[in-house]
Amino acid sequence: MGNSTVRHFIKNNEFAFVLVLAVVLSFAIFGNGIFNDFTFDDVSVVQNRGDLKDPSNFFNLFISPYHHLEKIGLFRPLTMATYAINHYINDAVLPASSSSFQQAAGFRAVNIIIHALNSFLVFWLVRYLFPPKADPPLADKNKFLSYATFLLFLTHPIHTEAVTSIVGRAELLAFFWSLVAIYFFVKKDILLSSVSLLFALLSKEVALMVLPILFYISWIHFKNSFLATTRRTLVFALPVLVYVILRYKALGAYFLGDATTTIVENPLKFMDWSERIATAFKVLYMYLERLVWPIHLSADYSYNTILPVQSFLDPTFLVGAIFFVFLVWLLFFGRMRHLIGAFGALVFLAPYLMVSNLIQPVGTIMGERLMYFPSFGFLLLVSYALYKLFEKINKKFVYAGLTAIIIFFSIRTMIRNNDWHDARTLFTATLEESPNSLIARMALAAVDVTENKWDSAEEQLNIALNIYEDNSRVQNLWGIIADHKNDQDLAEEKWLRSLELNPDAVNAQINLAELYAKQGRLKEAGVYFKQVIDFYPVTEYVIRYAYTQIALNNPDEAIKTIEYYLGDDLNHPDISALAGTAYFVKGDYKQALFYLKLAQELGNMAKEIEEMMQISKGNL
Repeated sequence: MGNSTVRHFIKNNEFAFVLVLAVVLSFAIFGNGIFNDFTFDDVSVVQNRGDLKDPSNFFNLFISPYHHLEKIGLFRPLTMATYAINHYINDAVLPASSSSFQQAAGFRAVNIIIHALNSFLVFWLVRYLFPPKADPPLADKNKFLSYATFLLFLTHPIHTEAVTSIVGRAELLAFFWSLVAIYFFVKKDILLSSVSLLFALLSKEVALMVLPILFYISWIHFKNSFLATTRRTLVFALPVLVYVILRYKALGAYFLGDATTTIVENPLKFMDWSERIATAFKVLYMYLERLVWPIHLSADYSYNTILPVQSFLDPTFLVGAIFFVFLVWLLFFGRMRHLIGAFGALVFLAPYLMVSNLIQPVGTIMGERLMYFPSFGFLLLVSYALYKLFEKINKKFVYAGLTAIIIFFSIRTMIRNNDWHDARTLFTATLEESPNSLIARMALAAVDVTENKWDSAEEQLNIALNIYEDNSRVQNLWGIIADHKNDQDLAEEKWLRSLELNPDAVNAQINLAELYAKQGRLKEAGVYFKQVIDFYPVTEYVIRYAYTQIALNNPDEAIKTIEYYLGDDLNHPDISALAGTAYFVKGDYKQALFYLKLAQELGNMAKEIEEMMQISKGNL
């Protein structure tokens, strides 16, 4: 097939060609991260969520908080539903002995596919809003714009956190459904656009900012009157209302947003107004730096990584503020001459303002995944700047420069994927970039504990204590190390302090429950095991709580707990043995015999089961 034939084929099948190219490149660039382990928030949000693994709970996800606690103020049910489907597929196709790396692969493959679709939609939107004016494919300046934005968006290393980190799927899905909503809006299918907007909102809250983008497209780009545009976009009040109702159902009094951010997650919330605004512009500078030169990437920017700005003459504040003012100017005053630039400024600013901490503090000070949506606008501006260079220099130099950038981005992304291989590689890489990160210190110490590297864990603890002592995670780690040294009094003191700092610290609750059970303080152990399963109903802790209640001669509470949390899992040797023991202690020997016999049939041949069976038979 000659070059002219290839060009003719691409011209007639261009969107299909770009879609295939997006999928191929997305897997080529992000594929080396598919078999990474669950890391960071993947563990608590995805891997260990029992409610995501129970098919009977699927529809309940749509009225459930993103995290277990309502007070965190996050509601992303569509994202959770996709995690649940991933779990169901894993259960169907993977053997029970599969490693966590194998289990995580399916989740990451889905992320890579969504990113490919998003990149394709970027191409489509730029092509649709700013169509080529000349016929020859791939040579026209405007056509260059769509391909350049598409390739830069697909390969940019700042997207690694959204694509390779499984919990980044919330960003991917919100972006996907937002662009689908735009697609149907410009095609004048308001019903499907409204449904897509609802799906976007159910993926992540940032999708709300697609509304000003839809308004802008109708008013400025398609030159509809302000009144007509207002009437047309008012129909989106219905999907927003549906979202608000579901969100209120899931979060109750916390449906307006985050109420529990600490100084560790977002120090900006605890600064005075002027210092918060100045530091927020410094954060914008840091985002800009990573968009332009994505070398120094980090999985964490929390306390003590970004130091507050003390002066409005600080260069980082000035650069961030100037960039912000430039975008605002481009949006409101530059659109007559630079419509493409104005649209790029809007697509950056609209989602960015929701996470900027400029309007009000949010849950985190900074996160690279938060740049997924805004980066589209920034990369459109970069492509537009390259497009303008066509008028100044030979286009071959522009193509060469773009090619070099794409190759650089691709290589950097593939290298960055390796940082997310497992918890140790991720937090080691994070501390190289952010050595004062309290969260990364605690996370690496936790890895040391699981690997029995106690000296290293204690070293990390001592560094953390110098950064910030009054943190629940720091106190919990201190208790773990004290317990390892058999100083149970100190361990108890530190775990109680951890809960004082954060009453919902489930790890401290687990540790206290285990300590009290070991000491024979069963009533206190039961209190903390109950708190654990109310928030984190994992089978292991449900069983521990039930046995505690049996030991306290409270079999009715044990049976109630079994029925509520494990009713669908009684066909298990340990759980049926638990039920049989509870009924035995209650004196219901008929039910006890039924479940104890079932436990034996399922392979539990413990001597105690046989003894209880003999006593039960003698009492019938």
